[in-house]
Amino acid sequence: METGMIGAYQPEMAVLKKVNDGVHPVYRDTVYELCEEGMSGKRFMDVGDRRFRVTSVFPANASSTATQKFLSYIDSELTKESHSA
Repeated sequence: METGMIGAYQPEMAVLKKVNDGVHPVYRDTVYELCEEGMSGKRFMDVGDRRFRVTSVFPANASSTATQKFLSYIDSELTKESHSA
């Protein structure tokens, strides 16, 4: 689907930026803001004839990454399914 976003559907358009804790993708259509609480990325996403403003928030002191939380959720759902079967 064409959403008007660079990156999510065209990862080859990302610029990789080396930072202290690894490499972060930087997308040219995103505005990044740094503050004491962490970092946010703001962009527009077009779906059909509708436009959405998307904000991604990355806390500086997160207990785990979004990927780790998502994998934990999947594991818990699979455990629930196996107990109910």
